Amino acid sequence: MALSPSSAHESPPARRSPARRWSLAARMAALVIVPSLLVMGLGGWWLRYEVHASLLGSMSRSLEEKSERIHARLALLPDGRVQEAAGGSDEFSAIFSGWYWQLQGQAPAQLRTAAAPVVLARSRSLWDQPDLVVKRAGLWGSERLQQALGPQQEPLWVQHFSLQLAAGAAPMHLQVFGPAQPLIASLRRIDQILWITGAMLLLLIGALVWLQLRVGLAPLKRLVDVIAGLGKPLPGAAPATEQIAQLPLGADLQPLQQELAALLARNTQVVERSRSHAADLNHALKKPLSLLMAHAGSGAALPADLVLQQTTAMARLIDRYQARTFSDATLVHGPSAGLPVDVLACARQMLAMLRQLHQASDLDWQLVEEASPLWWRGERADLEELLGNLLDNAGKWAASQVRLTVQRNASQGLVLQVEDDGPGMTAAQMQAAGARGQRFDETVAGTGLGLSIAQQIVQGYEGQLQLRKSEALKGLLVHVEMAGVVA
Repeated sequence: MALSPSSAHESPPARRSPARRWSLAARMAALVIVPSLLVMGLGGWWLRYEVHASLLGSMSRSLEEKSERIHARLALLPDGRVQEAAGGSDEFSAIFSGWYWQLQGQAPAQLRTAAAPVVLARSRSLWDQPDLVVKRAGLWGSERLQQALGPQQEPLWVQHFSLQLAAGAAPMHLQVFGPAQPLIASLRRIDQILWITGAMLLLLIGALVWLQLRVGLAPLKRLVDVIAGLGKPLPGAAPATEQIAQLPLGADLQPLQQELAALLARNTQVVERSRSHAADLNHALKKPLSLLMAHAGSGAALPADLVLQQTTAMARLIDRYQARTFSDATLVHGPSAGLPVDVLACARQMLAMLRQLHQASDLDWQLVEEASPLWWRGERADLEELLGNLLDNAGKWAASQVRLTVQRNASQGLVLQVEDDGPGMTAAQMQAAGARGQRFDETVAGTGLGLSIAQQIVQGYEGQLQLRKSEALKGLLVHVEMAGVVA
């Protein structure tokens, strides 16, 4: 079967690294246990070597002292024979006592490698047994001691010493043997203690790691449980952001806690804004649709200009809310995720558009601006929507004048003020003005959604919208503050 060109060049799926498949608990445990094993292994090996070297060194010094005593009792006869002084009894006199010595006349290199060295004298404790043979292998922990087998096949330690029994005589070599079984038993006992201690330390480290993971990861487990429970909220349960914010996670997890709570809050806000958009659009489309249905129900033919006017209004509403839906994606990344927008240029553009829209009213549209450029980080569609709604609302109620003031405050925030010389609002009307579809005069064209939409935009950027009485124009003043001024 032939392969398509696209499938022939498809790269195989990337294989995940084994470390990435490990859980957080497994990685934390490995980072503790593996170094502990290395330290325990190297430390135990070093301690064992030092203890063995100390005990074997003690045995070596004991054999060296005995070699000096043996040297003092040996004499070289004129005929070349070696004679041991008579009298006295010690460990080298008792038969098969485990302490032996042999005097050889060969060089040290030959002494340790010759198959049948020449023995010139030996201790009485060997009795009539054959000469002892030293093993060639070295001994771990000692550079001077070697191993050998005694007359009864018991293990022995042996050490070599160079002697000169008379002036001008050839050097001889003394082998002093000592019992190895007591020291071997002590070394084995020390090894057992080291193994048992290492096992106990390993078990203790394992228990501490388990306790550390259980206690240390408990905050994350509580966070996971809360997040898992968000899909099935219980009746009367607190909002998700409050549940996460109230978790005792500690200072190290507090940034994660804050970011997660903020993300959930923004997502909740986006959902609420999407529902509001749908409700607002539904409310806004009711009037043109009702008007068209009323004319259609009368039986008379619909005027083309009426159909065009109402369908154009509906298309404009749909485009407006579609732009609002796209700009809501900014809230997921925070209020400062947009590109810098030239506020003054946007304000001049919106004023020019509103002058054309309200050309019949012959209003005086004024812009009070700062001398320096003013850039705001956000969505341009949001700023245009905000200014458009506020200026359009002011143009509907103004008698002769509308003023837009653009400036920045002391905390590098954007300040917008829209005021008119219309009738203004009472305190009760100002309090109810933010409700969707709230209209105070049906004779004025509109949907009653302007202030509601403006308030949603301002809240999306963590700002404030306030209604006041204009001191200069005596009408309504809308005061807006939003963060995000970058220049």
